[in-house]
Amino acid sequence: MKGRKFAFCFLLTLAVILVSGCSKKPPVETIAGETAENARTADDFGYTMRVGMWLYVIESDTGSNTDATRAVESLPLGEKLQLVTTELRKATNTYDSAVYDYYHVKRDTGREGYVFANQLTVGSTLAVVIDEKANLYRSPVNIDVSDYILSRKTVLGVLPETEKDDFIRIEAYDPEQRAYRKNLYVRTSAISYRDADLKSSILLQSAEALDPQKEKNRYDALIDAALHDYPDSVFADEIRALSEADSTPPVTAIDGSLRVIDDNVNVREKPNASSKVITQLAKNTEVKVVEVTVDTFTTIDNKTSEWFHITQPVDGWVFGRWLSGLDKNGEYID
Repeated sequence: MKGRKFAFCFLLTLAVILVSGCSKKPPVETIAGETAENARTADDFGYTMRVGMWLYVIESDTGSNTDATRAVESLPLGEKLQLVTTELRKATNTYDSAVYDYYHVKRDTGREGYVFANQLTVGSTLAVVIDEKANLYRSPVNIDVSDYILSRKTVLGVLPETEKDDFIRIEAYDPEQRAYRKNLYVRTSAISYRDADLKSSILLQSAEALDPQKEKNRYDALIDAALHDYPDSVFADEIRALSEADSTPPVTAIDGSLRVIDDNVNVREKPNASSKVITQLAKNTEVKVVEVTVDTFTTIDNKTSEWFHITQPVDGWVFGRWLSGLDKNGEYID
């Protein structure tokens, strides 16, 4: 009798163990700082967020933070990379001897290596800023605007599941301020997901990063590809302007002062929206103007205006939409 009771208890205990073991979920590999709800798996991909990224290797990988990285391949903006592991790897960058977080990634070519973790947006969808400037917000609320903006053509990662009331959370590299922005929001109306807009912007920025004199063949090829492959891009006018950057549009001499009517207004090297930004001017800054283009251009937010050549407080060109006080005929305007 005791033997039967013992056997019954043994079988019951074994059944409980088997059931609980089968119901247990397999462990999920997560990134440091991630919660269980948004844990990422090793099948995730990431996108490069800036022009001039590099793929690194660790030649003597002992697992120590002092292991040095060496750059082996340049990576284009917007390239999709597979995460080999979601664990961040700390290593020492040879260039400045500082310790950084890296992701272990693999390219479509099969080449594996490491990239700076803050230069890769993971679990995101790519988009591009189509407004002249996009304000960033601390939360998806109108009044919670931050001190940061992203300029037109900036490629960014967005998290679709965070979209709320015309806002969406982003990760981006700000090419003007050379800084990374994370856990901030942007208005969805200020960005585009269109393939033509995104890819033409990547080609455009890749060309702008080159020296058009020393790397003319590559420069021309990138501009031609953007111009011919994506003629319906929202950046089409900028692309055309850049393709004609060697020619200066006709100008008229003027002499007067204008006033900047918005914050963070770009001053560019040449009178086109693709030219390099020299600096930005604050609202109500007074500028001295010496020239204005004869023709008007429709290049920014579908607004038509001339370009004004200013010499104070800095020498450069400003799109007329952001100025007030004097038109090209010498008459003051509001």
